[in-house]
Amino acid sequence: MPSDSMLKMPDFIFATCRAGSEATLKREVASRHGNWLTPAFMRPQLITWKSRTPLRDDFVLDAAFATITGFSAGMARTAAEVVEKAPLRPCAVHVFPRLVAEDGVPTAEWQRMDEVQSAIQSQLTLDPASPWVLDVILGTETEPWFLGLHRRGGSSHPHPGALPRLILPAEAPSRAWSKMEQALAWLGLDAPGKLEKATALELGSAPGGASWSLLNRGMEVIGVDTAAMDPRVLEHRHFTHLRLAAGDLQRSDLPSEIDLLASDMNLHPGLVLRYVERLTALTQPRWMILTLKMNDAEVESQLPALLKQLHRFAPGEVFARQLHANRREVTVVCH
Repeated sequence: MPSDSMLKMPDFIFATCRAGSEATLKREVASRHGNWLTPAFMRPQLITWKSRTPLRDDFVLDAAFATITGFSAGMARTAAEVVEKAPLRPCAVHVFPRLVAEDGVPTAEWQRMDEVQSAIQSQLTLDPASPWVLDVILGTETEPWFLGLHRRGGSSHPHPGALPRLILPAEAPSRAWSKMEQALAWLGLDAPGKLEKATALELGSAPGGASWSLLNRGMEVIGVDTAAMDPRVLEHRHFTHLRLAAGDLQRSDLPSEIDLLASDMNLHPGLVLRYVERLTALTQPRWMILTLKMNDAEVESQLPALLKQLHRFAPGEVFARQLHANRREVTVVCH
């Protein structure tokens, strides 16, 4: 197994994506990289590209419609083959399914992943100092396993496949619960007690799925929406409903400190960012979680410019990704 300094990076890049976003992801990569990357292999929720020139080991695909991206490292059918084909010693092994439904992965499917991960880790020595994560992506029972490598870092999701082990609970007021939970995991804010007594301002809060997530983590939540909230959220002692349009919100309506600014408004992203910029200047939040609606190809093409605009006023680094709980939208986080 070669050291990092001896490593020749593969000529192929891989990306996983949400079900139904394969064509959008291919358009995004073509727009960003032109014919330098050529589509090579495609399965539902998994695409690879071949590079026309050698790739540096710090290359990042930087695609918002991808969930996990990295270098392709071949195929394997057994744990022993994974160890044999791994081009370096990783800091971690992430085993996750290729096919992912928007409401999560069933427990039985995670058990299959855990068995494979245990078998690999029993034969592969990990290096905590390595910057590399070995991805092992499992398709159907008869398919070989797909192997990849990605660098851990600020933009990489800490959970295998960008999939915290969550299933939408029956009592959740809406699917926004899943979107918020997946975003909190990406930011590293999902540890028990991490958000206790912090304050969130949520724009477009109705009917209350995301607010329900934050309240259950011990946050004070101010929900801004002209629509009605779910009664369970509305009656929570740590929830305040401001039945206003986001554009009518004043500094006097808000507490002195806001830790998290969240938005899931069903508006054009350009308008959302105007509201967010104004409220960022007023409240100076520590973190942002924004769901931007990508309702057509024209809006999708505007995403790089929208993110550039957000970079100008965001309180920290900005990352965009279509998480599995998203539909025709992307999650943007800032920390």
